[in-house]
Amino acid sequence: MSTTVLQHLPSLPALRASDERLLAEELGLVATKQQIAVVRTLADELERCLVHGGAATALQEQLVQELARLGCRSIETAAAMAEKPADLAEQSGIHCVLAVVDS
Repeated sequence: MSTTVLQHLPSLPALRASDERLLAEELGLVATKQQIAVVRTLADELERCLVHGGAATALQEQLVQELARLGCRSIETAAAMAEKPADLAEQSGIHCVLAVVDS
């Protein structure tokens, strides 16, 4: 399997945010999606080997390792997404007023 270097261009909201959590969350999602692609590729190759009667021991071992990495990335990404950032508007002294319109 060849190694490809992928680059992620952050979204404008992530670049404009005053704290780095949104950017970190985006990068975590990108890393998780890349790991999913690796696991999917290995699973497809393993299935192909098993269907055609090929030896797949090394491939199975690699798939186990990549699934473990995916599990770790998934937990890290879920934890980052579950963190609620402090109210930045309140910290900076800027206050937002929401207008409630009766229908």
